Amino acid sequence: MLLLLPHSVELFLLHIGLVLSGRLPAVLAWPTTRVDPRKYHQNLLYQLRNLPAGQLITLPALVRNLEGGLPYRVTECAISGAEPMERALTVPIEDEAWAKVPYQVADDTPRDGLFLQFSGGTTGAQKCVVVTAPMLERQLARLRDCLKFNDCDGVASWLPLYHDMGLIACLWLPLWIGAPSFHFSATDWLLEPDLLFQALDGNRGTFCWLPNFAFSYLASARERMRARYSLEHVRAFINCSEPVRLRSMRSFAEAFGEWGVNPGQLQASYAMAENVFAVTQTPLGEEPKTYPRSALRQNAAALSFDLLDDVYVSSGPALPGMGVRIRGQDGHFVEEGEPGGIEIRTESMFSGYWGNKGFQTSDLTPDAWYQTGDYGFLADGDLFVIGRSKDIIIVGGQNVFPEDIEAIANSAPGVYPGRVVALGFEDEEAATEAICVVAEMRGNYDPVTANKLALEIRSLIVSGVGIAPRYVLVKPERWIVKSTAGKISRRETRVRVLDELAERRRIETNGTN
Repeated sequence: MLLLLPHSVELFLLHIGLVLSGRLPAVLAWPTTRVDPRKYHQNLLYQLRNLPAGQLITLPALVRNLEGGLPYRVTECAISGAEPMERALTVPIEDEAWAKVPYQVADDTPRDGLFLQFSGGTTGAQKCVVVTAPMLERQLARLRDCLKFNDCDGVASWLPLYHDMGLIACLWLPLWIGAPSFHFSATDWLLEPDLLFQALDGNRGTFCWLPNFAFSYLASARERMRARYSLEHVRAFINCSEPVRLRSMRSFAEAFGEWGVNPGQLQASYAMAENVFAVTQTPLGEEPKTYPRSALRQNAAALSFDLLDDVYVSSGPALPGMGVRIRGQDGHFVEEGEPGGIEIRTESMFSGYWGNKGFQTSDLTPDAWYQTGDYGFLADGDLFVIGRSKDIIIVGGQNVFPEDIEAIANSAPGVYPGRVVALGFEDEEAATEAICVVAEMRGNYDPVTANKLALEIRSLIVSGVGIAPRYVLVKPERWIVKSTAGKISRRETRVRVLDELAERRRIETNGTN
C-alpha cells in the first residue's frame, strides 16, 4: 500500500492504521521546494513501477492523473488546504519511463512485514527495506534502554515520515513507549526555523533528532528569531544522518546557550534504514568523544587534515546487539585507528533490498555483514564516520573527502547553510582528479556578489587543505539537485555541472574563432 501524501494528520493516521490492519504501507517522498522536479519525477516513476504494490493512496487530482497509467488501484484522500500542493505536483504518465520498466509482482512478498521504508541514497532511485515486527521491536528496545526513554519524554520533529529518522526515532519510538511526539513539515521549518523551539518549549519536548546541517542552519538563523525559548529541559539534540561536525555542534551550543543549551545535550548517532534505524549512540550527558585527524593511521594515500575541524567527532559505541567492523582497501580488516569501509551485522538488520524481483542481497558479504558504503574508523570502541567511500576525490595522490571541502565552503558568509557540494572530475591536462565546488548564495542572487563569494570560498579551501579547486560555482538558491530523501544528489548535480562547464567551453571556443 503506497502513500503519496503531504505531511499531514491523514498521512500519520493512514500509516499507523495500515500497519495495524496488516496492509504493509510505504510512505513515498512528497516533494519540497528544494527537490529538483525532474529528479523527483524520475524517482517517483521508478518506485511506482518497481514496487509490487496493490494500491496507491494520494490526493484527488493526482488520482485522476495517475490511475490510467498504473496496474493497480489508485484511491483518493482529500486533505483540507492541499489544493495548492495538487496544482504544483504533476506526474507525467506519458513519460517513456512507464514503458521501460515492466511491472511484475515479486514471488517472495514479505508476509511478515509491518511496513516498508526507503534507504537515504542519493544516487539512482531509493531502495526499499522491509521492516518486520521483530526488527522494529529490537531496535526500539535498544533505543529505549540506551536513551532511558520513557513516557515522560517527548519528541519534536520536522523530519518527514519517508526518512527513517522521522519514521522510527520521531514517530515509532514515542508511540511504542507511550510518549507524545509533535510534528510539523520540513517546508514550514525552513521558512520559520524557530518552530522547532516552539514545539520543544511549549510541549516540554525532551528529544530532537537532526541532520548535521540543521545545527548550522539553526545557528545561522538565531538573529532572525524574535521570541525567547527555554531549552534547558531538553535531554538530547541528536546529530544523525550525516558525518558529525564539531563546528556545527559548537555553533549551535553558542547560539542558543542563553536559552539553556549546553554541550552535554548535543549527541550523535550512526543510523540507516537498512538497520531500521540506529547502529550507534553516544552516551547522554557527555560530550561526544573526538579524535585528532593527525593521529589517524592510514593504509593508502594521505588524508586531508588541515581543516576547520581538526578532529573527527564520535557517533558513539555500537548499541547492544549491533556489530561494527572496518574493512581496509586491501580487503582485510583493520585495527582501531585505521580507516576503511564500515560494515555492520545486527539483530535488527534487513534481509536485502526488496522490489518486484524479490530480495536483492548483493550488498551483503558471504558471512552476512552489510557493506554500508560509508568510510570511517573505530577508536576506543566508538565509531567515527568520515564520509562515503565512493565520493573520495584523489588529487595528486591525496585523498580528499568532499564533506571536508563542503564544511570549509559552508563557513563563508553568504553561503546558504548546507547547500554546498564538492565534486571530483577527471582533469586530463593534469592527469589527476580536480575539484569543483558548487555553493548556493543566500538571498537575492547577483553575479558581482557571487564572484566575490566564489573568491572567498576558493581562498578558504586553499588555506584549509592546500589544494585549489579547479572551479568554484556560486549559484542561486535551489540550483543544487536534492534527492527525494532531502539529501544532496552528487551524481545529478555533477551532471548539471558538467553540462554547464561544457557549454562554457563551447562559448569560449566559438569566441576565439
